[in-house]
Amino acid sequence: MRDAGRVNLETTLVLAPAAIALLAYLTMQALFAIALSRHRARRVPPREACARAPGVSVLKPLAGNDDDLEKNLESFARLDYPVFEVLFGVASTSDPAFAVAERFVARHPSVRARVVVTDPDAATNPKVAQLIALESRAVGEIVVISDSNVRVHPEYLWSLVRELEEPGTGLVTSVIAGTGEETLGAALENLQLGGVVTPGIVSCQVMSGVLGTRPLTVGKSMAMRRGDLARLGGFRPLGGVLAEDHVLGRTFLAAGLAIRTSLDAVENHNVRGGLARTIERHTRWAKMRRAISPAGFLFEPLLSPLAVAAATLLLCPTRPVAVAVAFAAIVQTVVGFAATRMLRGRALAWYYAPLEIVRTFLALGCWAMAFASRRIVWRGHPFVLGADSAITPAERPRIRGLFTRT
Repeated sequence: MRDAGRVNLETTLVLAPAAIALLAYLTMQALFAIALSRHRARRVPPREACARAPGVSVLKPLAGNDDDLEKNLESFARLDYPVFEVLFGVASTSDPAFAVAERFVARHPSVRARVVVTDPDAATNPKVAQLIALESRAVGEIVVISDSNVRVHPEYLWSLVRELEEPGTGLVTSVIAGTGEETLGAALENLQLGGVVTPGIVSCQVMSGVLGTRPLTVGKSMAMRRGDLARLGGFRPLGGVLAEDHVLGRTFLAAGLAIRTSLDAVENHNVRGGLARTIERHTRWAKMRRAISPAGFLFEPLLSPLAVAAATLLLCPTRPVAVAVAFAAIVQTVVGFAATRMLRGRALAWYYAPLEIVRTFLALGCWAMAFASRRIVWRGHPFVLGADSAITPAERPRIRGLFTRT
């Protein structure tokens, strides 16, 4: 009996890390589900909830021909908002995005839209270099940053303005739903966004209200008052970092302005991306997170019960641990797919079910690769990452294909 008790104790101790990871993962997903459910249950149409409609300038930095770029831009022609302008930024007229933006302007003369050729030397970060030029041309009271692969609903601007009206709020960021998958790489990307990234953003926002921790800011969709932005120095101080959204959020918080998250999701349209592109992008993001928060980055795998259980199985290959691995795989698949469906209103196709297991180990691989090098490639430019995501231009590789655009 003593031997049996000792075996049970040892098994419990071995499985404890996986149990802790499972509890953390389910807590994150529960906070996300509760917040989203409450938001939708009591939701008043944003137009009715807003006291007024200040003018909005939508800044869209473009680079290259993203998946369905033309259709992404078309969603901004359907915005239901009384006074807004759309400013498209391109670093060169030879960029394929330039022609797409020009066609948008020609097709929609009733929309206040302009194409701005920006100065690529205005900042080390190519996106910030575009934002500096776009901000100087903006006339709206509210400035909205919207990435090129973002597709929005007609009430998008009302949703952001509504959040900005909350007392003390300085910056609003949107939750993201990955949509449009037609390839394995795109499906992995969209599952990562719906099953992990957005639940993490929402749970951090919820916990910030309880524990006073810092909410996350995501640069794919952000809104702020132009006056506040100018008072804090504009975009120029962000030109030397990769995580300009993170630094901008921290700047607003330091100024005593709150950050809020709009739970009306925007679509990050991923359609035909390949597996290599997905790995490259998430490795770059992992390196960025490590540069921003080295200590927190070490514990990221603890939010994946499958990854922790699998690591435990390698160290202790017993039947109970193998059962725990299978259980964790089932839980993550069911919960991750449910979160994605809840966020975007439609499920991933059934044949993508094994992707949660693939996604887990690819994410773990990207996490591990972040320790191997601080070199990244962003919009075709090679950089070396420093503390707090500071970027230093790096020499281009002599061997063609050694580094690819991410």
